[in-house]
Amino acid sequence: MKFSKILLGRQGNFIFGILLIYFVFFGYIANAYPRYYDSTIRKTVPSQVGQKLIFLYQILFNPSTFLSFIILFAIMFFVSFRESFFEYAIKNSIWYIPVIIIISWIWYWIIYGFDASVFYIYFIRVEGYITILTLLCTNLFAAILASATNEKRKVMVERELEI
Repeated sequence: MKFSKILLGRQGNFIFGILLIYFVFFGYIANAYPRYYDSTIRKTVPSQVGQKLIFLYQILFNPSTFLSFIILFAIMFFVSFRESFFEYAIKNSIWYIPVIIIISWIWYWIIYGFDASVFYIYFIRVEGYITILTLLCTNLFAAILASATNEKRKVMVERELEI
């Protein structure tokens, strides 16, 4: 049995992308929908993010939080640009889709408490599939654009070395 060499740079790049999504993308969403203190009931009340956090397309294309779309696109572009082969960039961008969905469920559970009906709500309603399609299009477009930019950069570097 022959063991292949594990490239820690690729796994590190993927984990770095997950951390960027968790802290930067969802951090921006948390700051866009802050909790507030209600003095009448003397409690901290969760924000109005609710099902928008489960169905991310409502946040991504909301004019007041459109920066979240740009942040997600930039993260996917950066992570894909760091890959050496464009096939890896496209494959990783597809692997980020379930990660983003699971993190959005985790953030929903952190804010509102654990509720298993999230699975039912997500996969029965059309909004869940719209969210998956939106994430797929965003991630693939960013990965393809980053891969094309990376290939152009490689050609420019080779041309510069010839001169």
